[in-house]
Formats: sequence, structure tokens, C-alpha cells
Amino acid sequence: MEKNKKVFILVGELLLVIGVSFAYFMSTTLFGGNGSDASGQTAVINGATIKVEGSLAFNDLDILPGHKTVSELKLTATGDNENIIYNLIWNGSNNLNTPLNFTVYKSKEKIETNATCEKKTKVENGAQILKEDCTISNIDSLGSIISSGTINEKSENTKVILKENESITATSTGELVYYYIVLEYPNLEENQNEDIGGTFNGTVTVEESNIKADITIAKVYIDDVETTEIPKKNSGYGLNTEKSTCTNNAQPTWNKENWSLQVKNLSTSGTDCNLYFEDKSRDIKPEIIASAKSGTPDFSAVATTDEGVYKAQDNDDESYYFRGAVTNNYVKFANKWWRIIRINGDGSIRLIYDGTSGHQNGEETTDSIAIASQKFSHKDAYYNTSTDNAFVKDNAYVGFKYTVGELHGLGTKSNALVQLETWYQNNLSSYASKIATNAGFCGDRTPSTSGSSINNTGGTGTTLTYYAGYIRLATNKTPALICTNSSDLYTVNSSSKGNKSLTYPIGLITADEVSMAGGVFEIENSSYYLYNGQFYWMLTPSYFSGLSARMLVVLPTGNVLAYLINNPLGLRPVINLKDDTKFTGTGTLSDPYTVVD
Repeated sequence: MEKNKKVFILVGELLLVIGVSFAYFMSTTLFGGNGSDASGQTAVINGATIKVEGSLAFNDLDILPGHKTVSELKLTATGDNENIIYNLIWNGSNNLNTPLNFTVYKSKEKIETNATCEKKTKVENGAQILKEDCTISNIDSLGSIISSGTINEKSENTKVILKENESITATSTGELVYYYIVLEYPNLEENQNEDIGGTFNGTVTVEESNIKADITIAKVYIDDVETTEIPKKNSGYGLNTEKSTCTNNAQPTWNKENWSLQVKNLSTSGTDCNLYFEDKSRDIKPEIIASAKSGTPDFSAVATTDEGVYKAQDNDDESYYFRGAVTNNYVKFANKWWRIIRINGDGSIRLIYDGTSGHQNGEETTDSIAIASQKFSHKDAYYNTSTDNAFVKDNAYVGFKYTVGELHGLGTKSNALVQLETWYQNNLSSYASKIATNAGFCGDRTPSTSGSSINNTGGTGTTLTYYAGYIRLATNKTPALICTNSSDLYTVNSSSKGNKSLTYPIGLITADEVSMAGGVFEIENSSYYLYNGQFYWMLTPSYFSGLSARMLVVLPTGNVLAYLINNPLGLRPVINLKDDTKFTGTGTLSDPYTVVD
């Protein structure tokens, strides 16, 4: 027999008494409000971000014994395939005499469910007994109960573990899991009047578990041969996820960046994995060449979409270049990010520096400038007014190397070249075996006293001179990859071509290469892959006005323009990888081509 319950119904300031009235009312409780909302609750565990969204609903204003609610919590784990072990917890206060019961379900999919409660009344011994009978819709679709328990009475600042030692693999796109929690104000069949006016508030979030998953690499196979060692990073080997297996239905993956095992769907400790590695390195040139389009793009218009790969002739053979907002020319090399400009005619692969981390097209980023605020000059690194007149008033200073009084002089290194050499020594010298030394960098100094056509006159002293690159790009919109004078093709001493004057095989991009990639003289373009929102120098001379020397540069708006050589702008190094270089990856931002060591 149910015992009498002296629980009064309070509505506003009106006290309703029907004989001896029995009911339950929680006047200030809004569980799902007042700090109990889980939306935006985040935690960082093992480098991954865990976000909990939703709320535990327990805010009806006429709650009776037996009342139930069901709430959905969405948990998102974002990271780089980190395996996370965590506890789902409730923090809060409960000053009710009656403990609340909770039951937790878990699903990979979102399930529509709700609680429906029917109030029941009966009179016993002259007293009115009030309670609720509740049903949960779709409860069978929620699966098995994964945990249950109580939130004790009269508890302040209490932490309750709703489910402990949960496991999830954090992914770059965000791994999802849904928790469905049923809360119940139980019918204790005894006097529960003291709960009138009680409060119940809290916050749901996650915390790192004190235990770690026990994962053992039981066996390792390389090309189907059992071994005792895992292949080294950047060796060209990768995990065959179809052949590799783990016990307990866990799924093995491999973190390429950290070079470590990651396990998805890990639900218990004591998991053993057998890993199969295979050589995934390859020559990427055939796949790039196979994707090349026929014809010639319109170089008078900027390329703002992914136009793919085209081909053009250079000094050696056909060269294949990327154009527009391409997303498959990312390269990881020497612990840095690069973009492929083109496959050179000799088979080497030309790269331009893109930063210490990967960047999407159209993103403004300062770290894609390897050397900032350096002038394209042989003078001091920064502008000096006392030497300005001598500094700019000679055609010679448009050279990557120059000799005053000579059209194609090579006697003195420009400041830009000095800075690039230092950067090469500090960052690339230990990777020299991968860098091509035969390919060169064209700083075309073919002169003309006409701005509309090339007449091969001028180019020394203070003679008004337009250089061939300016005429090709500013006037005619016809970029070319052939370097017409070997004295302007900067190569190292061991090269079989060019001027053989460089100490290290490093240079800058040419204005013709920028044009082929999608940049246009005086037209803005923030979409193509060479845009970075910064000023940077190119290797191509523009013109000498009779008073000052100017080079072609890329502006922060992405367009090409002529700039005085005494401006302190950035440098983006350009190198060429050997034609036999092997890679892994697909060339995307999430899976870049990675050079095999």
C-alpha cells in the first residue's frame, strides 16, 4: 500500500489544499538552465577537443513522484586521430531529500525520443495520492543501458560520474556520439513533502579518465614479412588498414604526423593489434602529367577556380604547371610546407615555400614568407635615405647578381640572394641530397627601350629600359618559360646549363610562373594558390624609369606590379626536387605529398 505523501501544490502565491493534498512541486529548479546547459562545454584531452552540446531537461513545474525526462547530449571529439579515454560527468548541487535516478544510453546516430507522463490520482484513507506514470518513446532504439545510478540527496558541489572510461577517436572532421539520459524523480511510497521548494542545478561535461587503454602491438609485418621494427617515418611505408586488425572489434589507423598507432572504436583495455605496412611511395609526375589539359589559358584573366594542370615549353622540354585555386599541389619537405609550381622540362619538380604549416587557398598568412622585410638589393637590409640615390639609379640593380655597367653581369650578389643563401644553409643543407642542382632560375634581363616590343637595346646605366618580363606580362599577357639568355639562368657550378654562378640551388619564382599560376598585372586575385596576403619579390625585372630600378612583385591583393627595389618586401624561396624523388600522400592539405627520405 502506498504511504501518505504530504506534498503541497504551490501555484504562484496560491496554496491549494483538497482535504490532505499530495503533490510535488520544485519551485526554482530548471535543470537545463541556470548553469546546467551543456552547450559549449569543452575539455581538452590528449591534445583533442571534446565538446558537449545539449542539456539535461528536468524543468517541469508540476513534478510528481515517478516523473521522468529523457535528454540528448551530443559529444564531438576533434583532433588528429587521438584516442581519448574520458568520463561523462555531472557537476552541481541537489538539496532534495530524494535522490534522482539516472540511466544512460549511447548511440552513434541521432534518435528522436521523448518522455510522456500521465498524472495519476487516487484517494486512500481520505487522503489524495498523486503520482506520475511515464513512458519513453523509441526506448528500444536507444540500445542497451551503458550505466545507471543516483544523484544523492542534500549534495552541494557534487561530481557524479554518469559514465566512466568512455573511449572515442578524435578526428579532424569531428567524431560524434550521442548520449541519451533518463532522469527520474522516484516514487518512494513515503512522505516526500520536504522536497517542496528544493533546487537541482548542474553542468554536464567530460574529464580525462585516470586509466589508459591497454593497447599492444602484437605483430608487425613489412611487405608481408614479419619483423620486430616499425618502419621509420617518411620511409615511404604506410599502414594497410584493410589487412591490419585489432581484437575487441577495434580499428587500427596510423597517425602520419606523430608516426604512432591510433585505434578507433576502442571500448576496452587489453586490445592486441597486428599491423601490416607496405611501400606506398611513388613517382607523382605521371599522375600530374596525365591530368594536364590541352590548349592555352587566357592569361589576361585571373584564375580564381581550380583550373588544374597545363603544359608549356621550357628550355629542356614540356613543363607542366598548376593554375588557379588548385588543392592538390601541397608538399611536405624538410619539415616545411611547399606548393608545386610545375614539373620542369628536365623532370625535376619546382616548389615554392608556403610556411611552417599548411594553408588553404585565399588565406592570409605571414609564415608563408620565409624572409620578411628584405630589399632586393646589394645594399643594407633596410632602406637608407643617405644611399638611396646611388642605390636605385642604375639598371644593374635589377639583377639577382649584377655588375655595374654590364647588361648580364654576375659579379655581385643582390641582398635577396645573400638572404636566401643564409636561409638555405640554416634550413635545407641537411636535405641537399633531395634537391636538384641542374635546374635553374630565370632572371630575364632582356632589354628594350620600347614598352610594347623587345628591341634588345638599353639595360645599362640610366638608360630608359623595359625588360622582357614587363613586356610579356604588362603589355602582351603572354608569359613564357624559356630563358632566352644563359647568363640570366642562375644555376650552381655543377649544372650543365645556365650561368653556373650560384653557391646553393635556391632562387625565387618568376613573374611568368606567377602569371601561369593565375596572377595578372594590376588585377587583384585572392583565390589562386600563390596568394598569401603579403608582399613578396619575384626574380623578374620590370623597368628602369631613368631615375629608379623596379622589379615585379606580388602584392597583398594577389596581383602583379612593378616596385622600387629599395622597398623592404618578403622572400619566398623556390627550390627544385630531383626527378627521382618519391612521395607518399595525395597532394591535398589534409594528405600532402610527403617526400620519402
